[in-house]
Amino acid sequence: MIYRPRHFGLQELVSPEIFEARGERAWELLDVYALVTLDQLREHFGPISINDWHWGGKFQYSGMRPFVGGVGAVWSMHRFGRAFDCKPKETTPQEMHAMILAKPEKFPHIRVLEAIEATPTWVHWDTRNHTRSEIWVVNP
Repeated sequence: MIYRPRHFGLQELVSPEIFEARGERAWELLDVYALVTLDQLREHFGPISINDWHWGGKFQYSGMRPFVGGVGAVWSMHRFGRAFDCKPKETTPQEMHAMILAKPEKFPHIRVLEAIEATPTWVHWDTRNHTRSEIWVVNP
């Protein structure tokens, strides 16, 4: 059985190119731990925006990104369906970032956060595999 988050549609989680190429099969490309985490974040922080391109918005690459194209780093976890840039609606990105670091047990699959000073209008997190015992805060 494939996991589908309760609070997010597929178009919110993948770029237009991926959705056009794969349609509903794009679910297969997304990391299950990341999808579970999206639901946990939504239930804790309230409404969260990822991509809004499907509704005419400007965000296309805040979820899974295509392997080709100039958006983001070549080896970004976004390209593997393991990273999302969350824009919370009922709290600030700074408050969300701080709460994730203060209560990592609530979000056990988050392994990396980008430094909020570098991305002050969203919270980047991912589920990459690393050897640190705590959430690793990186600079993009």
